[in-house]
Amino acid sequence: MTRQERLKFCKACRYQKSDEYHGVICSVTNAPASFEVACTIYNEDPELKQQMVVELAQGDLSQESATMLMRFVNRFIDVFCIVFLLDGVRSLLSMEAPENIFQVSPGVQLQEILISLLATLIFYIIFESLTGRSPGKFLTNTKVVDVNGNKPDFTTVLRRSLCRVVPFEEFSFFGGIDKGWHDKWSKTKVVKA
Repeated sequence: MTRQERLKFCKACRYQKSDEYHGVICSVTNAPASFEVACTIYNEDPELKQQMVVELAQGDLSQESATMLMRFVNRFIDVFCIVFLLDGVRSLLSMEAPENIFQVSPGVQLQEILISLLATLIFYIIFESLTGRSPGKFLTNTKVVDVNGNKPDFTTVLRRSLCRVVPFEEFSFFGGIDKGWHDKWSKTKVVKA
């Protein structure tokens, strides 16, 4: 039985609860459902059952998490877009960085770092608040949702975007988890659209 098939039971059960990492889990076992035929502790709630039927009809029930490869491709494409846009803006405005001002290390200037961070913030805030998707997410057919599976509001997107500029945030994925700090701290996740 697949996760989506199990969710048909879990979404209608009185014992369901939401978990920021796994979505709907059992409040008795504190784990995602793993039964193969039927859940032994299933206790149907008529209101939840009706809500689940509506979600199923709308196609919103099965929100499978994006894979690590999809997340990597998303980031790669987004960084490429950010760099491309920054270079385009610099070319249009003929902005040349002044030599030896705020130089952090050879070839890297503080203002360049700050401009890149600002561009990253603006890029993600615009795309994810309007569509829930960045260019990378469009290409991999994924989207950002909150822990309830809904499109995140502006405040959540702002928090998520600010978390992206935390030093070493990209390395937060290397702990064997499928969520980075920007997901965890903003209570969002990336799912297949």
